Amino acid sequence: MNRKQKNILWASLMAVGFVGTAFGGNPERQGQAGAAQLTINGWARSSGMGWANGGKVSGAEAMYMNVGGLDRFKNNTELVFARTEWLMGSGIAINSVALAQKMGEGGEGGTFGISVMQYSIKPIDITTEQNPYGGIGTFRVNMSNIGLAYSKSFSNNISAGVMAKIVSEGIPDASASGVALDAGVQYVTTFRPTKGGMKKDDFKFGISMKNIGPDMNHTGDGLSYKAILDNGTFTKTVQVKVDQIKLPALLNIAASYDIRLDKNANQYDNKLTVGFGFTNYAYTANQLTLACEYSYKEFLTLRGGFVYQQGIFDSELRPSAFTGPQAGISYDFAVGEDGNQVSLDYSYRATNPFNGVHSFGLRIGLGTAE
Repeated sequence: MNRKQKNILWASLMAVGFVGTAFGGNPERQGQAGAAQLTINGWARSSGMGWANGGKVSGAEAMYMNVGGLDRFKNNTELVFARTEWLMGSGIAINSVALAQKMGEGGEGGTFGISVMQYSIKPIDITTEQNPYGGIGTFRVNMSNIGLAYSKSFSNNISAGVMAKIVSEGIPDASASGVALDAGVQYVTTFRPTKGGMKKDDFKFGISMKNIGPDMNHTGDGLSYKAILDNGTFTKTVQVKVDQIKLPALLNIAASYDIRLDKNANQYDNKLTVGFGFTNYAYTANQLTLACEYSYKEFLTLRGGFVYQQGIFDSELRPSAFTGPQAGISYDFAVGEDGNQVSLDYSYRATNPFNGVHSFGLRIGLGTAE
């Protein structure tokens, strides 16, 4: 084992040690943060492995999980669309679109990206003290995130990126908006090379921080009401004072390793990737994600994993609707002779109650940066 491999192993062991000492998280602060949509992965490809994907995620979808991977894709341009049926049966859907564009000759200027996530929530009945059962109309909840990102590979091994986001949420008479920053780094190297260099870049490590920013404030007419004062002799409009909203900050550490399954030394058609991710949440219990991914000739990929969180096996103590299992599949194929690619993606995350989370994605890669 050479010095570089020893350093990688030592860094991984330190990360695992960190997981063991910090796994408790902050469950006592659950519910104290707002803008929960910032912690939702609406992309079909990366959500199949969850946070275990933080070291290997690349292209436009990396803007959610680890923006350091935004620059790590083979095409000049990448356009991704996704539709997520969130907690099937709840009437919530997420529509996402993202664009990644390499800059400069051969992509040497890094990659710019833009991401938009819009939440579609079915209308809710308006109720009042006089009409507690509704029947007087409906209203909609509006939630959206817009992000602008930049990432650059400083060598074949290291890439980093940063992303600024505008987040907004509200109802017709009350809303809040704010800004948040994400940052991420990925390190890729060859841990166990094979003859002819067919197996390379098999070890991937990533660290990302998300949702760092100032508190948000709710404003609007919905925070005021008419109160009867002085024994009912007159009324006055009273403004309700509301607390500021903390952003749901988190830190993710992830690593993965590729295992060649082919017996023939001159083949590399079957690959198994094993990965783990540790996510430290500021306002809820931490998570440990274990996942694997099988790919055949880089066109058919199957994914699966499990997300562990304190209390997840107890329906009385489980901190969310998610029960742990997740899975996904991708089919990639070339279009034309210019390096264009199209990918069809799907992922599923198990929940109780509701009927799980289903994500569907389309990824289009144009040209080649090589």
